[in-house]
Amino acid sequence: MEMLLKKAIEKQVMNNLLLYIIVLVFFAGGIAAGAFTMDALSSVQKEELVNYFQSFFNVLGEETVQSVVVFKQSLLNNSQFIIIIWVLGITVIGIPLILLLVGIKGFIIGFSVSFLVEEMGFKGLLFALAAILPQNLLIVPGIIMAGVLGISFSLSMLGRKKTKSKKSFSSELIVYTMNILLVLAIILAGSLIEGYITPVFMKLFSNR
Repeated sequence: MEMLLKKAIEKQVMNNLLLYIIVLVFFAGGIAAGAFTMDALSSVQKEELVNYFQSFFNVLGEETVQSVVVFKQSLLNNSQFIIIIWVLGITVIGIPLILLLVGIKGFIIGFSVSFLVEEMGFKGLLFALAAILPQNLLIVPGIIMAGVLGISFSLSMLGRKKTKSKKSFSSELIVYTMNILLVLAIILAGSLIEGYITPVFMKLFSNR
């Protein structure tokens, strides 16, 4: 089963390699924009963010993290993200919005990591690795895959209109939806990591 899944993903990537490159460029652009935005903040804004994180560290060190709550919130937020991409893929005109969403995800990560490293040094780097990296090893590839699937489906619908193809829309929609469900399974795994594994690392590094 694992080998079949791996082969299916590899085939999907190779068949849409150009789209993956485009989506990755937008994601990387979002990361860069987030880092530049961090540099544009005033000293007062930066100080407020530092104070917020310091108080967050204190609370994190004293209280028990409710893993179930974190997991549910992560799953809700990221699933909504994927479902929006799925809907945009069906609308045909949603390609630029899908790219924008992927860019926004990159922006959030870029801003968060840049802030933690620039303002809190080595401790910030450790915390970024603990709080941001683990779940995003799955969630980011999932979002990128969903973005490619959405754009690919939109382009397919556009091609259908131009060539007046008789290929069944419902069959294509089912395949598209099944692939999105696979992405949601990846998101589920990432949310489990964020809820039950990431807090352990966060507590570890916040006390350093």
